[in-house]
Amino acid sequence: MEEMPSPARILRAVLTGVGLFVVFLAVFCFFFSHTLFEMPRVVPENPSTVTPPIIATHSFRFQNDTITITVPVNSSVYTAAKKTFRGSILLGDPDTINTRFYGAMINDPTQEALYQDLIGQFRKMRVERNLTDDEYLELMTTYVQMIPYKSGLNAPPKYPVELVADHMGDCDDKALLLAGLLAHEGYPVVLFKFGPESHMAIGVGSDAFPYKSTNHTYVEAMIPSFIGRPSFHIIEKKPLKSDPFVIPVSNGTLLYHSGNETSYIANMSELAERNITELSQVRNETPASGRDSPEYNETCRQLERYTAIRTYIQNHPYDRPGVYAYLQREMPA
Repeated sequence: MEEMPSPARILRAVLTGVGLFVVFLAVFCFFFSHTLFEMPRVVPENPSTVTPPIIATHSFRFQNDTITITVPVNSSVYTAAKKTFRGSILLGDPDTINTRFYGAMINDPTQEALYQDLIGQFRKMRVERNLTDDEYLELMTTYVQMIPYKSGLNAPPKYPVELVADHMGDCDDKALLLAGLLAHEGYPVVLFKFGPESHMAIGVGSDAFPYKSTNHTYVEAMIPSFIGRPSFHIIEKKPLKSDPFVIPVSNGTLLYHSGNETSYIANMSELAERNITELSQVRNETPASGRDSPEYNETCRQLERYTAIRTYIQNHPYDRPGVYAYLQREMPA
């Protein structure tokens, strides 16, 4: 029968193991400290090398027009962004960590050229179309919303240059680009991070239609939607139930002043839905003998009217002024 090791030998073995682990951890941290403790940072290789840019063209609907934006994306920055590790292990206060992490991605110096190229075109369109501050915000928002959505599953967020060059992205990719654009143009911006639903949107400073208790109006970047209205449920088939984790991005001074109009559009959309449900039930429950009556014909007429109103709202998320004017004409006071 083997003799049991003495307590002293067991203690020495444990201490040796702990010591080896500490040494391994120290060596690992020395060689990979940039991964563990630093924020993501894009570092292009051979910055002096001139390579042809990636030409990114994107067409989208805005109000009564189709707009096309074409920008050059620095191919060296794009390649470096693709290689940039963004799965850092960070310890500390979640508020501070999230603010620093997403801020590092939005404000990475290598993204500035793309922001300026996009903003230069947006400003030109603003002058040509005589857009208000609210319409200018909606222009940039619609541009990002209409970049094709593709789920990234559990992939880390893309840098703006990746999203524009790839011409596709998911909710956090698009939220970061939109937040960066609006912040550059002087709007107060936060990110809304919904942990349980794995969703990200943004909030913009507004004097009306705040989202829950955030004091910011909800702005969906994922797919076309009016300012103030989440469209997450359209893709995921479920509502946003959790309260968002609010991540500050910028403290600009330009507020969104059309929240009352988008709130009105949201209310009229819900009213149309309720009327469609109720009128459909009345129509379906009317016996065959009553389907020649004036009451039945009026029910069908109203059902058709509210269905057309709902369809118009759904088909024009890029035209807040036009939809508001339409509803003022079509909906009862």
